[in-house]
Amino acid sequence: MKEQQRAETEKRSSVRLRYFLAGFAILLVASACHAQTRQEPATLKGHAAAVHSVAFSPDGKTLASGSSDKTVKLWDARTRQELATLKGHAATVNSVAFSPDGKTLASGSSDNTVKLWDAQTRRELATLAGHTKMVTSVAFSPDGKTLASGSEDNTVKLWVVDARK
Repeated sequence: MKEQQRAETEKRSSVRLRYFLAGFAILLVASACHAQTRQEPATLKGHAAAVHSVAFSPDGKTLASGSSDKTVKLWDARTRQELATLKGHAATVNSVAFSPDGKTLASGSSDNTVKLWDAQTRRELATLAGHTKMVTSVAFSPDGKTLASGSEDNTVKLWVVDARK
């Protein structure tokens, strides 16, 4: 009986060791693949002060960034080149967001406003005023018809916008 138990124990140990070694081999292969494909991150330079927010356009071709330098910059995500600088806020740009169709960009600022920009022409479309303290966050609804803005005035405002125009 003891001999049979010992044989079963050795068999289980052997199976566990094989699973352990197989798992270890997979881990080593995965680590080696990661090390081979890892690249240094691209660095986009152009803002004159801290960057507070970034957002990709829905198609992934454009990146927007908002900064303490009071600007929004648009970048070509593939070439990493600056495409435009959007000026109009009187204070730090805390948040940026693209509409679901990618045609409109919203920016929220410490100047207590939200601005809407045409992402293609880079022209200001509207200034939304109503918060009494800095706007810290902006986000479009999935259908692009509503823009939410959060503020240090302890409120969230829902703006009716048609970002598809």
